[in-house]
Amino acid sequence: MNSVKSLYVTFDLWETLIFDDPKNDEARGRMRYEGLQTALADYGIRLVKEDLRRGYEESGSKFQVVWDRNEEVSIIDQIALIVELGSRRRIIIEPPSVQSLEAAYVDPILSIPPKLHADATGVLEAVRDRGYRIGLISNTGRSPGYALRKLLDDYGVLRFFDTTVFSNEVKRRKPDRAIFDCAVRMLKAENAAVVHIGDNPEADYWGAKNAGMQAILLDQTPPNSSQWPPHSLFALARANRRVNASGIDPHLRIGSLKQAVDLLDSLSSRTP
Repeated sequence: MNSVKSLYVTFDLWETLIFDDPKNDEARGRMRYEGLQTALADYGIRLVKEDLRRGYEESGSKFQVVWDRNEEVSIIDQIALIVELGSRRRIIIEPPSVQSLEAAYVDPILSIPPKLHADATGVLEAVRDRGYRIGLISNTGRSPGYALRKLLDDYGVLRFFDTTVFSNEVKRRKPDRAIFDCAVRMLKAENAAVVHIGDNPEADYWGAKNAGMQAILLDQTPPNSSQWPPHSLFALARANRRVNASGIDPHLRIGSLKQAVDLLDSLSSRTP
């Protein structure tokens, strides 16, 4: 890695600082399509719950096609597609219903939250205590940036971040350079002075490197993806990875989040 005069650090979110499990994901999905059914009925659109469940499960692979282009699908467009897949017809979502539909779709991430990594608070605090400015760069799925900021605030860790950048707001997804450049600008840094830490070899490691940043791969024991249903976003994302960790310099890989602090200290000590 190149030594730099100042060091900035950005973190990935999912599977780096927070983790989900299939049971919570399933329960959250049920809350979403049942909530959509209720919200639609309030506006005179009556759909069978089983049809909405089917539309919800089919939607993930449709989103993945767009995400493979590093593009985004807005929350309201996600809802519209679920309704269309479930009802087998196009239903126009009028402005008066948007707010209640979005709440039904988004709020479950706060009602059934994923787990914060046991080491996340300590690591973020240690990085902050060393004087580094900290950013977050995260792709989003069914939960937009504003909900994930609320989640981080509920965990008590939002305070550590100088900036948080989410793909649904930038309209580009990792590994696209645009989302990394956005975070660098918001940190008022130079790309080469920023170290990005994340678990995904393609989205996090190669994405950051291709943006002219330094990168550390969190190469930890992966969750058992066989426990996740094939239609889940977790399983779809794992199945769609085009880069693995085998070709990445082992000096740029850590096996646990705690090791990030020592590696950042090492980088800092090389500063002239």
